[in-house]
Amino acid sequence: MQKVIELRGLKSEAASEPPAAAPSIEPILAVVDSLSRTLDCIKTMCATEPNGPLRDRLETERANLVIGLFVARVAAMRLSSGEQAADVSANSNLPLARQG
Repeated sequence: MQKVIELRGLKSEAASEPPAAAPSIEPILAVVDSLSRTLDCIKTMCATEPNGPLRDRLETERANLVIGLFVARVAAMRLSSGEQAADVSANSNLPLARQG
């Protein structure tokens, strides 16, 4: 036999919290810009640095920046497409298909 525990008061607390505001794209674009500029600097440094431990470290940082830049750009694209979908749904009576 299983014992069921009922948590009282949690539903009313959760319902009283205001909904979170939609995230803004500006901070994400600032990160994309910063990562792009840093990546350009590291590319320049890699071009002038001879092979060795410093060059290896620069290449590692360059790879990490490429990954971070990709993630930031995907986040920006998802956020901007979400904003466009919200605008379309507000201005249209047609239902939107959502990705799972």
